[in-house]
Amino acid sequence: MLNRILAFTESVAAFFLLLVAALTFFNVCVRYLFHTQIPDWFDLSKQLQAIAILWGIALATYRGSHICVDILWEHCGSLWRRRIDLFATGVTLLLLAPMAWMIWIMVGNMGSEVTSDLRIPLRYFYSIAAVGAVAAAILAGKRILVLISDRAPGGSARTEGPDG
Repeated sequence: MLNRILAFTESVAAFFLLLVAALTFFNVCVRYLFHTQIPDWFDLSKQLQAIAILWGIALATYRGSHICVDILWEHCGSLWRRRIDLFATGVTLLLLAPMAWMIWIMVGNMGSEVTSDLRIPLRYFYSIAAVGAVAAAILAGKRILVLISDRAPGGSARTEGPDG
């Protein structure tokens, strides 16, 4: 079940990143070929990018695969590595949970804000991003439980250095 949730989360992040790339590509083509631009391309690209980032944070947090510098971690034994990972993931959860809550507060207080050209309600974009932020907080909590039980997310412990 968890693998399906992770696969879904990864697909959502990838899909919205693809939409950002496609929207940017097509806008450049339209701009150079027809000397105009896609209505709301900039607002839409910002909203879609925010969604992709928040859903991507959920994956990176759970897998512990984000870009990081492990100067101390690499020189520790497996027990201390796990303790460092627990601390780091705990701090991440303490940041992600209130952020998710605040994004939902923003969704509730949006009123009738819309994009400038096409008048698309921003509430839709913020809601999808908020679900991604909630997923990030939940997966951070799940990672803490996995680290406490001394099992590794995805079947492999992060007990090696970043190079393998």
